[in-house]
Amino acid sequence: MKNKFYNIFILFIILSELSCTKEYNSIGTEILKSDTFETSLENIPVFASQKRIQPFKSNGLTSYQLGQINDNIFGKTEASFITQLTLSQPNPYFGKWDSDSEINGDPNNIKVIEENETVNNVILEIPFFNNTFDSDGDGVIDLYDIDSNDIYSDSDGDGVSDIVEKSNGTDPLNPDTDGDGINDNEDTESINPNNGATVYDVDSLIGNINASFKIKIEELDYYLRDYDPTNNFESFQKYYSDDHFIKNFSKETLFDDNIEIDTNEIVIYNEDDPNTNDVDESTTVKERLSPRLKIPLDNAFFQDKILNKEGSVELLNPDNFNLFFKGLIISSYNFSDDLLMILDYSNSKIKINYDYDVYNDNGTADDTSDDSVEKENKDFEILLSGNQLNLFNKDNYSQEILDNVNNSENLSKGYLKGGEGFMLELDLFTENNGENILNEIRSKGWLINEANLTVYVDQTTINSYGGLIEPARLYLYNIEDQTPLIDYFLDNSTGNKESDKKINHDGFLEYQSDKKGLKYKIRISEHIKNIVRNDSISPKLGLVVTSSIENSLNLDLRENYSLSKIPISSAINPLGTVIYGPNPESENFDKRLRLEIYYTEINN
Repeated sequence: MKNKFYNIFILFIILSELSCTKEYNSIGTEILKSDTFETSLENIPVFASQKRIQPFKSNGLTSYQLGQINDNIFGKTEASFITQLTLSQPNPYFGKWDSDSEINGDPNNIKVIEENETVNNVILEIPFFNNTFDSDGDGVIDLYDIDSNDIYSDSDGDGVSDIVEKSNGTDPLNPDTDGDGINDNEDTESINPNNGATVYDVDSLIGNINASFKIKIEELDYYLRDYDPTNNFESFQKYYSDDHFIKNFSKETLFDDNIEIDTNEIVIYNEDDPNTNDVDESTTVKERLSPRLKIPLDNAFFQDKILNKEGSVELLNPDNFNLFFKGLIISSYNFSDDLLMILDYSNSKIKINYDYDVYNDNGTADDTSDDSVEKENKDFEILLSGNQLNLFNKDNYSQEILDNVNNSENLSKGYLKGGEGFMLELDLFTENNGENILNEIRSKGWLINEANLTVYVDQTTINSYGGLIEPARLYLYNIEDQTPLIDYFLDNSTGNKESDKKINHDGFLEYQSDKKGLKYKIRISEHIKNIVRNDSISPKLGLVVTSSIENSLNLDLRENYSLSKIPISSAINPLGTVIYGPNPESENFDKRLRLEIYYTEINN
């Protein structure tokens, strides 16, 4: 018996020294060597079907788009935004006194007068999403840091390291901080004129930020209800990405003109006080704002709609206000070049600046001879909140892409596009002819070390159409129960950026030397172990582009289609790509979509 086990052990060692190549069906095998043992790699077949993503529920998204994106593969998509509004203070009064006090006065207080509130200007502020991530903490954000992992790097090349400039208050991105002609490494009296300023990385603009375009803002005359009357008001109302009829309910135009993008910090200075001759307040900073759109709106409209309604039932509570002022339609057009803006509407607001009359007794309450009526200034804010939705207009897709949806054979290439785009449905362990080899794999008795879905980018097709902006990540999920895979839940890793979550699960785009996409790899080791070793069912999987893998929630699609839901992270991603399918032309066979299993074989 002892000799028997010894012979089996020797045989195992000999086999381990030989090539592990096996020939069955189309499965290929390679050997990967490590320092201490040999691990085999098996390329497992996958069957892919192209699915079209129909219009989706677009209210309640995590982010919203405005603008247009265009490429020669998927065509042009235009995005507009619709939002309800909320008063920052319900039943507001403007100035110092409420409307009843203004009208009736106060016999015990001579200062209670009619205030004659008058709008000076109205600005709609919509911030960009941005980041100020500084990996090494040297005072220079990663976007501009010459080496984001070295605090002693010198990003402006003035001979002073970034961390030292942060410490002494000079500008690490300007070799001559004070502009006196003497570089910071020689200047002993440099004073930073922009001390306290923040440099931002605006990462929510796709396309040409220098493009010229127009924005149109209209009053919405359609009430966006909370609950669905067709279901006896027992479920929330769903608005879909193709509900274009809503835009027909426009009323007054509040702005329609050119807009320019400015990605710099916005600095607002104080007004000079004429009573302080020895101090110029206009040189001191009142407020610093992150980069944003600042759009002037019609003064007369807000004078009549808001200030003149002080004390009215229309402003009494949020429900009354939403029936009275139903919201805004925000659209864009006339682009000189493509630009899609993903904007931070949750922190957006309409700021109404107004003057009002104030009774000044000059500190002599018993002497009215020196009393006067003067002007004071105030702001009132209306927030962009409540029901919000994106509407999308898009070109018709090419017949080649549509034919891919109807293709019953295993795909030679696949199209992935966010929004109302395309995804793939995958059957693992399935040959081109539909034969499933899972039981054959189980019979091998493998100890699975790692498993990856590998997806190569079809740059040949992309380049033939003139290129596109490639999505940075793909997301793989269980399409049957609309949940992430177990590897997703087990991965708590994170990278440098907020978007770099679950980096072991991966799905990030790997680039070639020419900065074009090479492949995506999604690690699904635990999912495959459960299927192969624990005899779990192998469900169909969905492969989509994603904006943030951290959000695994799903959106409803319009009824009566083969798909009922789509991950929200895919719906809000406007990008697309072309990948090699599991059954490409022979010259691209090594780039086929496949499941790669690294294993150690155990002989029983």
